[in-house]
Amino acid sequence: MNLDVGTAIIAGLIAGALMEGPVYLQKAMGLPVKQNIFRTWGNLFGQRGTSGYVVGILFHQLLAAVIAIGYAVFFDLIGVESNLWLWGMVGALIHYTLAGPVVAIVPSIDPETGAVGTQGFAYRSYGALDVATSFIGHLGFGLATGIFYGLLHSNGGTGAAF
Repeated sequence: MNLDVGTAIIAGLIAGALMEGPVYLQKAMGLPVKQNIFRTWGNLFGQRGTSGYVVGILFHQLLAAVIAIGYAVFFDLIGVESNLWLWGMVGALIHYTLAGPVVAIVPSIDPETGAVGTQGFAYRSYGALDVATSFIGHLGFGLATGIFYGLLHSNGGTGAAF
């Protein structure tokens, strides 16, 4: 399957939007999930409140598109033609392993204390629920990227995705 950057970008935008679903679903259910990558990215750009969320969402989507291009390059390098859902999950394990240290070094405002500090490797400072939620979100990103890249690719379709 040849590299298709445009399709990778679309797959990444879809996957990036879906990725944060577990976080906000748990927050809506009243579970004590502290992570908020949109707020974190907004803070990084000096934005707070609504403008921080908007900037954070846009930056997250930009990253999702770029990372999905990385997945597509990975798919091309290893020469996969089918089961991109599975290869997306393999990519997600790599993605999660690389994202963990990034989360550790990017400062965020603690939602309970308001203190600026580190979230720890893959949100470890926030607790097991946040670590698990981050892991599930990354697996979801990889799964969605693989499926949508396979479905939308010019040489793809359901046979490539599944």
